[in-house]
Amino acid sequence: MLLKKLLGTIRNIGLAGYLLLLALSCDFTPRIYKQILRAQRLVAEQRYAEAIEEYERILEKPHEEQAKTYYQVGELYSIHLLENKKALPYYKKSIEISDDPRWMIRPQERIAEINFSFLKDYVSASEDYKKLVALASSPEKRDFYQYRLAISLVNARNIEAGYAILQKIGKNPGHAHHVRAIYDMGMYYFFKKKWKEAVAQWEKYIKKETRRDNITQARFLMANAYETMEDLKTAYNIYRSLLADYPNMEIVKNRLEAIYARRVARKR
Repeated sequence: MLLKKLLGTIRNIGLAGYLLLLALSCDFTPRIYKQILRAQRLVAEQRYAEAIEEYERILEKPHEEQAKTYYQVGELYSIHLLENKKALPYYKKSIEISDDPRWMIRPQERIAEINFSFLKDYVSASEDYKKLVALASSPEKRDFYQYRLAISLVNARNIEAGYAILQKIGKNPGHAHHVRAIYDMGMYYFFKKKWKEAVAQWEKYIKKETRRDNITQARFLMANAYETMEDLKTAYNIYRSLLADYPNMEIVKNRLEAIYARRVARKR
C-alpha cells in the first residue's frame, strides 16, 4: 500500500520533483553552517555582541571555516564595536591557522591599519608592513606598504631607516607615492635644521603636486624655513601670498606682523 502511494506520488510530480520534496523535508545542513547562518543574521540585525557570542561557540571545535570565522570576529570588534585591541588577537589567529594566502594578507592588512591609524603603535606597524611588503600581490599594494613602512619607521623614531626608504621612493618616478615622499624628505631636512635642503625638496614637490591644499602647506613650511634663515623678505612674500589660501588666516597674519616688526627693528 505504501509502495503504491510512493509510486503514485512520483508519477504525479515526477522523479526530480519528488527528490526535491524529499530534500526539503530533511535538513542535511551541517550544524556548523547553521550556526554560521545564525551569526550572519545577527550581524545583519546589528546585534553584534550576540553575533560574537555565536561565532565564539562556532570556534569551540575545529572546522574548515575556522580562519574566516576568526577574521569575522576581528571585523566585528574593529569595524562595528570600535574595539581595535580586542580585534587584534582574532586577526592574528586567522593568520596562524590558515594556509590560504588570502587569509594571510587580509588579516595582516587589518592588523597593520589598526596599529598605524588607531593605536599609533608604530613599532608594531613597521613590523606589520615589512611582512606585507614581502606578501604584496601587486605593484600598487607593494608601493603602499613600502610607503607606510617608511612612515612607521620615522614615527617609531627609527628615523634614518625610514628616510632611507623615502629617499629611494622619492627618486623613483614610477612609485605610487613618489611625490609625497619628496615632501617627506623636506620634513626630514627641516627637523634636521637643514633649511636650504628642506626648501629645495619642497620646491621639487610643489612642481609635481596637484592638490592646492598640499601646495599651500608646503609653501607655509618654506616660509617658515626662510624666516628661520633670516631671509625675512622672502618669508614675508610667501606668507603674504598664502593669505587667501591658508586654512587658518590668523596664523599667517601673526607671522606677517612678527616679520614686519623684525624688519622695522633692523632698520633702526
